[in-house]
Amino acid sequence: MALATLGFSCDKQIDWELLYQEADLLVVEGKITNEAGPHEVRLTTPVYEMNGNPEPVSGAEVEINDGTAVHVLVEDPDRAGIYLTPPGFAGELNHYYQLRIRYGTKRITAVTHMVEVTPFQDMFLYQAQEDPPLLGAVISDSDVPAIVRMELDWSHVQGYGDEPDSTTHAVVYHYTLNGVDVNKLFKPAQEQIRFPPGTRVFREKESVNVWYGEFLRGVLSETDWRGGMFDVLPGNARTNMQGEAIGFFTAAEVIRDTIVIR
Repeated sequence: MALATLGFSCDKQIDWELLYQEADLLVVEGKITNEAGPHEVRLTTPVYEMNGNPEPVSGAEVEINDGTAVHVLVEDPDRAGIYLTPPGFAGELNHYYQLRIRYGTKRITAVTHMVEVTPFQDMFLYQAQEDPPLLGAVISDSDVPAIVRMELDWSHVQGYGDEPDSTTHAVVYHYTLNGVDVNKLFKPAQEQIRFPPGTRVFREKESVNVWYGEFLRGVLSETDWRGGMFDVLPGNARTNMQGEAIGFFTAAEVIRDTIVIR
């Protein structure tokens, strides 16, 4: 005769007292390029709630030191928390730049370096649909770290003139970063853009230095690459801020062109 042993257990509720504290930090988003400015540095407060809106930080003193001169940024009168470089200011290849921020008792600095951008990489087209004809595109990785932004517009193509902008325009980003990220290789499926022959593509490619590449990897791990098989633990992306701040300040060389897809 077989005997069955039954085990019983009970669940006990435990209330954990979690220590939660909002850090008194600034969030800094700044980029200068080789193109004539003005360029922007954005200062906000951190967001601690899902889908919360960051509050702009006004009244800060912001400047950029290029090693030979100090360029004072002025807050945009129409956009609180947005600080603008002097008109015509442009960064130079292989130069270092230091961002300085003074806000109340806070003293924040960040150093960045502009590296060279390489020519646009290949874009491979394939037919995704025959009637009506629609194409798809695959962008190959750059030979060095870079960001490619492509704005597609087919509103002028016959048969699409009366369509709303949301169905005749698209923006695509392609990131090439150092290293192999398993969560990028197994990232969740994303929407595939389909467009007709005759589409205009406005392309922009910017260089990414080593420090900015590490920051972008952290951001992408929390956004585009999240939801796959190998998610990372949530946390703030790496920063080059020294002082009571998070975010990033970078410099990039930029190239642009326009092509028509036939």
